Amino acid sequence: MEDAVEAALAGIGGAKPDAVLVAASAALGNRALSELVARVADGVDCEAWLGASAEGLLLADQEIVGLPGFAVAALSGIRAELFSCENLAGREAEAGEEIADQLSALPEAGDRLIVFVDSLRLALGPLAGSLGRVAGPGQAMGFGASEIPGGAPQIWGAGDFVEAGCSGLWIRAPRPPEIVVTNGSRALGEEMEISRVRGHWVLGLDGGPALPRLCEAAGTRVPSALTAGTLARLREPGAANTPGSGVVRNLTGIDPEREGFAVPVVPVEGDRLCFVRMDSVAAREDLGIRLAALDPEPASLGLYFSCRSRGQALFQHAGLESGYLARALGPAPLLGMMGAFQLAPNPLGGAPLVHTHSGVFARFAC
Repeated sequence: MEDAVEAALAGIGGAKPDAVLVAASAALGNRALSELVARVADGVDCEAWLGASAEGLLLADQEIVGLPGFAVAALSGIRAELFSCENLAGREAEAGEEIADQLSALPEAGDRLIVFVDSLRLALGPLAGSLGRVAGPGQAMGFGASEIPGGAPQIWGAGDFVEAGCSGLWIRAPRPPEIVVTNGSRALGEEMEISRVRGHWVLGLDGGPALPRLCEAAGTRVPSALTAGTLARLREPGAANTPGSGVVRNLTGIDPEREGFAVPVVPVEGDRLCFVRMDSVAAREDLGIRLAALDPEPASLGLYFSCRSRGQALFQHAGLESGYLARALGPAPLLGMMGAFQLAPNPLGGAPLVHTHSGVFARFAC
């Protein structure tokens, strides 16, 4: 543990850290995580430090999934403040107001909120909306912390565990970190307009029944033959193909009688939908394109929030996803955390989008 802290501080030239991020694999278990938090608190001279349990870790030289592991990253030359909100279940819409009360000033354009969220006990729609309101002209990004074996997701701020809530950092940097979203899904046909919904059910696409469109995209005439590999990508009207504007969701039900299918979010009539499959080649291509568009200025840290379905499971080689990121960062460290979902700015503005099957990368150049 001490070596990890020393390495993180060495990465900022031995300067006093303004913010520290700690990633711990859920496989460490509750006791080891508690000891880890205590040792970080003793070894770091910084009030703005944040940590969480993750399904896996993506580092510059390795990918740790399903095994014990931890990593520490530090930033200097920035302004950072910690915030935490506990016991938010049922009152997620109040999170923004609580966060604003804890900050010394409201976020401005170029500011970033990095937020770690309990992935099991909170309603993400109201929470994302609340985060968008407090971020204002700034941008919010984050991930859903993973549950430890036999327990709940673990999140802590400055050494204090946060129960059923969220914790994060408000960051103001001389050069705002760039944020990109990568997905890597391959479309199974064209986007269509959602023309009829009921609750979580999509019943109509482009004016016709939805289920036949799904079967056609998946290459089957029998709804019972549909596989879990067929997903839905949804976008708001007017988003076109703007990078980061689409969110991918699993299909959660099929109704042959109503000729529809269900998704885990409430679909909106007028939104756009395309059926997709995750694809290793498309994932590599998309990640490469997003990274190539970044400013070539030397980086100080790369922060990456990825889905538990990515990594070796998608890229087919352990360390390949993190390898792409490490090459884009040069000698700068990478801290990647795999979780249940990812938060990223909406290119159209407003509340951050809740992504799955995606990666959200922030490149700091402090």
